[in-house]
Amino acid sequence: MKGRSSRIAVQGGFSLIEILVTLVITAFGLLGLAAFANKATAMSVDATQRARAATLLNDMASRVANNKANAAAYLTGVVHGAVIDNNCAAGASLASRDLCQWNNLLAGNNDARTDNTPNAAFLGYRGCITRPAVNVYVITVAWGSFNPGIPPVDGCAANAFGDDSQRRVIRAQVRVATLDA
Repeated sequence: MKGRSSRIAVQGGFSLIEILVTLVITAFGLLGLAAFANKATAMSVDATQRARAATLLNDMASRVANNKANAAAYLTGVVHGAVIDNNCAAGASLASRDLCQWNNLLAGNNDARTDNTPNAAFLGYRGCITRPAVNVYVITVAWGSFNPGIPPVDGCAANAFGDDSQRRVIRAQVRVATLDA
């Protein structure tokens, strides 16, 4: 009897409670990792959209800057990119051809597709050209984002993407020198 009472019982292995706690902690960690991956993907899409918008903005800014003598012809008061224009006639003025081509780029008509449907239309690129001062032109490209944010002050394509908190804009000024003097 003496030997039996002096022995200390040694536990081996894990208890069921320890395993359950480990599973709960691992599950929360995996949920956090999934949320991080989802947010990273959404931010990557936003960055791609912004890069494409900057390219579209630079395209029209270059067109206006290279046609200084007729820069006023780019002011149409129209939000470009809502519909595809298949009639960019060769006989039209340079400004109207530029606007037609830019409209189609905004609509996604120039993307590689086998049919004539736009590829980037779901992104919702829209473009506006305004003149806030003499010889100063503001080119704006707006697009719809998947992530809500603060609605921009610029009115280009306002309410074109449902809730304005989904709308993003990028702008550039083009100053046209007076060529008369």
